[in-house]
Amino acid sequence: MTPLQQLCQRNLELLQRLDIAHRLVEHEPVLDYSTAHAVRQRFGLRGVESKSLFLRFGAERYAMLVTLEGARADWTRLKALLGSRPRIASDEELIEHTGCVPMCACPFGHDTRITLLIDRAVLACDFLLYSPGPPELTLEVPGGELPRLLAALPNAQLEYP
Repeated sequence: MTPLQQLCQRNLELLQRLDIAHRLVEHEPVLDYSTAHAVRQRFGLRGVESKSLFLRFGAERYAMLVTLEGARADWTRLKALLGSRPRIASDEELIEHTGCVPMCACPFGHDTRITLLIDRAVLACDFLLYSPGPPELTLEVPGGELPRLLAALPNAQLEYP
């Protein structure tokens, strides 16, 4: 099983273990928001697309910023939260540390050494749409269930902004 398949399995098992209602759809690879919008319309998916930025900060430390489509990173706030200036990790770092495909970073299910930066706006959405890893899959998860999902993750979490 590839790291990407393992990531997907971890995400699906977490939702099942927590008994969180979700919808999984299979489609063409989604590597940009225009394709994501077309998939959302075709399958009648509800909710807002997630945006996950894999960041590197300090000496070989990593964080995943979990926010919503269209959100812009506030680099000053990120530096204050993380204690040092972050930068977007390279594609190679993303693949090595998460197994994700560039342009399709999964927000959850990663190694415990990866800190999660959770945008409060994510918790306010009715439904969150995100890839569990493979760009050919999209999950629709009720926003009201996200606090339970986050509480079950072993990663350190910081509220953003």
